[in-house]
Amino acid sequence: MLVWRLSIGIPVVAALVGLCYLDAKAPAPGLALIPFFLICVYFLCKEALLLLNAGGIYPRRTTIYFGVFGTILLSWASSYNSLPLLIELERALAETPSQTLVDEEPTDGDAKKDEEIARALEALETASVALRSLQGENVDADDEDSEKSVERRNAEFDGRGELATRSFWAFSDGAQWKTAAFASVHTLLAIAAGVLIAFVGEMLRFKLPGGHLINLTGAVFAIVYVGLLGSFLVMLRIAYGVPALVSMIVVAKLCDVGAYTVGRLIGRHKMAPSLSPGKTIEGAVGGIAFAILGAWLSVAVLFPLATGSPSQTTWVGVVIYGLAVGLAGMLGDLAESLIKRDVMRKDSGTNVPGFGGFLDIYDSLLLAAPVAFGLWAFHVIK
Repeated sequence: MLVWRLSIGIPVVAALVGLCYLDAKAPAPGLALIPFFLICVYFLCKEALLLLNAGGIYPRRTTIYFGVFGTILLSWASSYNSLPLLIELERALAETPSQTLVDEEPTDGDAKKDEEIARALEALETASVALRSLQGENVDADDEDSEKSVERRNAEFDGRGELATRSFWAFSDGAQWKTAAFASVHTLLAIAAGVLIAFVGEMLRFKLPGGHLINLTGAVFAIVYVGLLGSFLVMLRIAYGVPALVSMIVVAKLCDVGAYTVGRLIGRHKMAPSLSPGKTIEGAVGGIAFAILGAWLSVAVLFPLATGSPSQTTWVGVVIYGLAVGLAGMLGDLAESLIKRDVMRKDSGTNVPGFGGFLDIYDSLLLAAPVAFGLWAFHVIK
């Protein structure tokens, strides 16, 4: 088993490194990686269908292939084609209000409103002074203190407002966020179209009651499990670059390696004996430690090499990134174990000797990708 894994894993890793390098140099993002990923998606769909069939669920194959491939391709195509359009649209919208404010002149109605507001404020201030005079206060001193206090509060408010505005736009107005958000909309539309097609497919097959609802559920499950979760791998690469995708894979797979190694060495307490008898609590702790190590290597080595400048991620962000992505990868592994145990299959397939099937390799990545994408989007890692 170990010999097979090494003999297949090392060339595959080397090929992936080469594809990532070519993709980073390609004129459009994803040109080198997308063909490889689509081949993997084909086998992921095939193995998902085999697992569903083993459980007595028989959705239409064309529905699953169309829904999954449509989701992946649309998330890729929309993401990198959307950026120039969004930049031009934002520029047009940003110029319109400023031109209007410069060209327009205040009207008589606006001047009257300003005068009325000024008189109301003056009357309010006079009433306040009179009230304090009746209470025996030092009006002049209080006025001076009050004015200073108001000015100080206004300055603090303006500072907080400016800071909040800058922080908000630093998150939402970036090209990376706009690209990912635009792709997300198209991905959701593709998922909705896949669900609709699944309904139509079962309508066309309907002859007698029984079995159609479970088949429909199986089709939607496959589209969401492979298509929706897989699209986050695409959006992570498109929006945040090859280093973001590579770092997620490094963290998730180092977590697998750490859990396997530590579990074999000192594992004593079973973590989920009914789902995966080989997994131990000690192994899980070791996996998380390796995941945090992978996050640190990404921040300290990978990102500076890729960008030419040090990463801005804090040590807290490193720990959160490694912990969250590592845990998500573990849950992804257990999720696939749940599916396999329920249909009484040891592996998802036999396409990858030493590993089982493609789902046995991608299971941790499918759930780790959305978590990593969220941490990049909210600037936990950068």
